[in-house]
Amino acid sequence: MFDGTTILDVSVDVDLLLTNDRLTFGALVDTQTGFILNPIRRANHRGLRFRLVPRQTQQGYRLEMKGSLHKFHNNGRHNADQFTVNDLLLTLDEITRSYGFNLFKSKINTLEFGVNVELPFPVSQVLNNLVCYKNLPFSIDPYSDTPYYICRLQRYAVKCYDKGKQKGLDGNWLRLEIRVNKMEYFKGNGIKIRTLADLMNVANYPLLGALLVDTFNEILFDDPAIISANLSPVKQQLYQNGRNSRYWQIPEDLTRKQANAHYQRLGRERRRYRVLFEQYGGKWQHEAATLIGQTWTQLTAIDDPLLKHINEHLTAWQDLTKPGIPPPSLGGTCQQLTDPGNLSSEDLPYTTCQQLTNFAKNEMSAINPLYSELIADSNQPDKYTLEPPDPPPPPGAVVCPITNIPIESPRPSQRFLSATQLRNLYDIDRPKFDNVAARFLTAKQAGVSLDKQCYYMAHNIRNSHTNQFNNPLRRIKKYQRGPSGQLPLLFPNIQLYQFSERIQAGIAYRRGTRHEIDI
Repeated sequence: MFDGTTILDVSVDVDLLLTNDRLTFGALVDTQTGFILNPIRRANHRGLRFRLVPRQTQQGYRLEMKGSLHKFHNNGRHNADQFTVNDLLLTLDEITRSYGFNLFKSKINTLEFGVNVELPFPVSQVLNNLVCYKNLPFSIDPYSDTPYYICRLQRYAVKCYDKGKQKGLDGNWLRLEIRVNKMEYFKGNGIKIRTLADLMNVANYPLLGALLVDTFNEILFDDPAIISANLSPVKQQLYQNGRNSRYWQIPEDLTRKQANAHYQRLGRERRRYRVLFEQYGGKWQHEAATLIGQTWTQLTAIDDPLLKHINEHLTAWQDLTKPGIPPPSLGGTCQQLTDPGNLSSEDLPYTTCQQLTNFAKNEMSAINPLYSELIADSNQPDKYTLEPPDPPPPPGAVVCPITNIPIESPRPSQRFLSATQLRNLYDIDRPKFDNVAARFLTAKQAGVSLDKQCYYMAHNIRNSHTNQFNNPLRRIKKYQRGPSGQLPLLFPNIQLYQFSERIQAGIAYRRGTRHEIDI
């Protein structure tokens, strides 16, 4: 989930922070003269690094914070286990109460999000076959002891490395991570994250998960399983070009018009290369993408009690920013989500944390630190829904067959939700709208206006039903009879039994309409 973050101006009372017994801010001082050599003061605590930097107005300090929220949750030791929404809520609550941060005004400058996913094959199969992402090659960080692959773009970077090898873990643990350097990246993908408090906006989680999977699917890979000798000469040339990362780079000496033409040609070549990869290579990229999506879903699984506690904490954090108003009580002792023995003796007891879960602690060997008691690991996914099941629609109501949402005031013969009805759903039932958007809105489409989003969602809902019939029909256009009833010469005797069941269903679906195919 979320990991490293940078905040260049934390909203906090600096004078009060200097009296905090958890932090000791040191400065570089000449011991003989007492002259301050560097006015910047530094402190470290549980994986977080703090800097007090004099403001340019010479009026006080601003506080910078940089570090891993995940590592802070593990008392600064590691970030090699799974980090759930429960853990994130505990972490932000402890940061608020320990340091006095205003989460609603502390604007994030950089943020990392990703997953530790266990693969059924060696991680090297992914890392050693990286070609490029968006025409840019991956580079290896020379300062890392573990092979650390990164592709840097203007607003963000994609990072892949072997988490198991880095931390000495058993199993094939891949770390896939997106480091966001410009927060406009989130805005462009329809994700609303500006402050630390926005990390608890549960509507962002499905969009972030889809964005992570889409990013992995956009990576071009090589596959040693593809035997070039078994390919046709044209495909051999395509494969040899595609596996070379330099082939996908756009030369810098081209004019804008030439660069655009070159980019479009590479786009066509990229689609052809993906088809070749899927046809002749293994299915491990698809398998890894599926596991990435499943892991993210488990980490961000939310039930009704947890959603209630999130809202209670948001209210309490808001009240902490109001002078003279005591925050509401969040209950008694904290129900720890991990082994309480992991806490160091130097940490103060956490007595005001809301009990987030009430599941029994499982027996688990300490050898595998990536275990984190995910609430979705009980193999009962139906228990962990954000909202209770909707009541059945009244008799005679028109229900969208794709979303199972009743259609209010449907037009004659209307079967699917329209853009207008989706816009109304946004106003009256935002959680349900977000669930539909997570299914029928791509990451690119999520970056447009709300009206455009509703248009794309309605379009994709209709397509999800009709594509199962339309796509197979595109393959049988060659069997369609001409105006005089003749078949193409290449297919003089085509019988219906040669078609698959899906194609036959598509033919039957169009029979009697102006789109009927005569074969």
